[in-house]
Amino acid sequence: MENLKKLFENKLLRTLLIAIVIIILIIIIAVIIVGNKNKGINNNLLKNAAIKYYNEHTGLLPKENYDSSKVNLSTLISTGYISENKEGANCSSYVVVTKINGEYIYTPFINCDRDSKTLVSKLMQNIETTNDGLYNYNGSYIFRGENPNNYVMFAGVKWRIIGIDSSNNIKMVYSDKPFEYISWDDRYNNNKDNQVGINDYEISRLKEYLDNLYSKDIAEFNAERLSRLTKFSVCIGKVDMSQTNVDTCTKILDNQNASIITVNDYMNASLDPLCSTTNTKNCQNYNFLNQNNWTITADVNDTSKVYYIDTYEGVKKTDAYMRKSIKPIIALRYDVLYHSGNGSLSDPYNIK
Repeated sequence: MENLKKLFENKLLRTLLIAIVIIILIIIIAVIIVGNKNKGINNNLLKNAAIKYYNEHTGLLPKENYDSSKVNLSTLISTGYISENKEGANCSSYVVVTKINGEYIYTPFINCDRDSKTLVSKLMQNIETTNDGLYNYNGSYIFRGENPNNYVMFAGVKWRIIGIDSSNNIKMVYSDKPFEYISWDDRYNNNKDNQVGINDYEISRLKEYLDNLYSKDIAEFNAERLSRLTKFSVCIGKVDMSQTNVDTCTKILDNQNASIITVNDYMNASLDPLCSTTNTKNCQNYNFLNQNNWTITADVNDTSKVYYIDTYEGVKKTDAYMRKSIKPIIALRYDVLYHSGNGSLSDPYNIK
């Protein structure tokens, strides 16, 4: 009788243990299923889905260096690369793929209320009308004043935002350690019968330099950081600074990786009401762009003369072969995400 009792108890204990294990397994499986079902859209999920998508749609990949292509989350869902049951599937998220020196860089952008705002939207929160800051000026958004909070830390160095262009890209000028001195152009000028340079930007030494800017040792440019940049339009119209009004955008060069300031950029940045083409000395006042350097703008009346900035005289001109400092301009994409900072020198803007 005692043996039968022990056998019954052992059998009952085993059955109970088996039941407990089964219940635990069911709970674990349910948690996994629910977790997978509710797991939301994240950067890795978007990026990996985009890689698979482009591996099967290679014709959609960007062809030229620094060009980019975009695939929307809705496309990744409709083509089966991401489940429509994911949290955040209704957000207007996307992935940008950029070709950098033969390598494809995938950058996900998750646009949901829970995510960080873009740097553009951060900047647009404060529009100025009297003090240093971002202005809606003649239909464009530009920074004006002596010391606006427009610093950005990018690629290991500081830049200052000039403004936001019509495509919402953020144009910013180099603002770190002293930069290289170069000739605007040093070619033989047939009209002058001298090697004083030719003030045609499209064939200039300056353009040669800027076209190869990413290979220069001015910043820590790598593929990931270059994928945050975009090409932009550059105003290269020649002007006569003796005229009341000048317009450097009478000629525009599209799809440029880099530039330098125009005379209009310089004058527009000044808050001095007397700053004008007839009195450019006043433009040095209340102007964060008042630094000795070349402009991209040439003189329309003389084939060798180019305008530069003199911190004590304003806009001046000289022969293109002269050597002066340049401060390159690059442009952040419209959708780069704000991470931290208030734009001051001690706490510059940082992007994700």
